[in-house]
Amino acid sequence: MADKYLRQSLIPAASTETTIYTVPAANSAMIRSLRVTNANASSADITVVQNNAGSATAHYLYKAQALAADATIDVFNGIPCILEEANVLKVTSSQADTTFYLSYLEVDRN
Repeated sequence: MADKYLRQSLIPAASTETTIYTVPAANSAMIRSLRVTNANASSADITVVQNNAGSATAHYLYKAQALAADATIDVFNGIPCILEEANVLKVTSSQADTTFYLSYLEVDRN
């Protein structure tokens, strides 16, 4: 059993829901931070959803929140978010040039 500190970064196309992370089999994950930076000259609406394994139901963690031009936020604001095996974390920005930077601890349950 090994714990791994990992990161993912993503710049999705504008208004396109995109998977940033899927918890691997036999693992759980503790999301520590999801920093979002809007490098666009216009405000962006940010949405973050979590889907349970095999479910299309979106659990909104952050929905259509405005992020000013050239601004950065931490969606979880230091509060950990726990995901289980096969859970999916998806992000959307209404503007291009928005960077999502995910920091997490992945726990192998074997």
